[in-house]
Amino acid sequence: MFSRIFALIIRYKTLVVGSIPRLISVFWWPSIQIVLWGFFSTFLDSETSSPYSTISVLLTAVILWDVLFRGQLGLTITFFEEIWSRNLSHLFITPLRNFELIIGLIITSLIRTVLGLIPAIFISMYYFELKTFNLGFYFIIFFFNLIITGWSIGFIVSGLVLRYGQSFEELAWAFIFLLLPFSCVYYPLSSLPEIIQNFSIFISPVYVFEGMREIIIQNQANLSYILKAFSLNIFYLALSLYFFYKMIISTRKSGKFLNFGE
Repeated sequence: MFSRIFALIIRYKTLVVGSIPRLISVFWWPSIQIVLWGFFSTFLDSETSSPYSTISVLLTAVILWDVLFRGQLGLTITFFEEIWSRNLSHLFITPLRNFELIIGLIITSLIRTVLGLIPAIFISMYYFELKTFNLGFYFIIFFFNLIITGWSIGFIVSGLVLRYGQSFEELAWAFIFLLLPFSCVYYPLSSLPEIIQNFSIFISPVYVFEGMREIIIQNQANLSYILKAFSLNIFYLALSLYFFYKMIISTRKSGKFLNFGE
């Protein structure tokens, strides 16, 4: 009995150790909580009268972050459904074009994100008196900036799964949280160590959340944040689409489509 149990443990250990995405999920999740809330706590300690004590700033940040998360997950899970159901090869023997698949994934992700966001907004408004729509037109701008970021991550993860196999499906949940501590969701960019700030300035959600806080706290919008966010998002989306497109072509040529599925 013990030898069989030990054999299973060795098998599962081999699965984890031999997969970088699985290793990330094992070691990153506990660490991310400490880093994220450590930065947040440090910032609060440095403020004598912090505006972050207000529930509106935190809940609005949570809702906007969920746009990014649901946008990315909606795209990747929709694509993974084709893999899990062994339907991917069937799709690509039809007249379906690559750009049609991409548009279909984007629209599906948008619908899923909006449907998931509606009840969350009304719950926050009813129970916590959150005035999300006080952001006005900027809420729509922030929404599309974040969902575009989610799509970019989704296409990268989907492309990696096509190229390297289903072990990379773990990144659908892990990849986005790699960015969370550096995206300044719950604290400003200035609260991060300088060396991390030099990295975070290239992450587009940083400018969305900086802009959101400025509107709520100071009641003014910084257009430079919006321009930086849009510029980075267009650049990253173009790169991710190119990567995903290349992975489709590469997988088609190698005949790997027939090997995908549960």
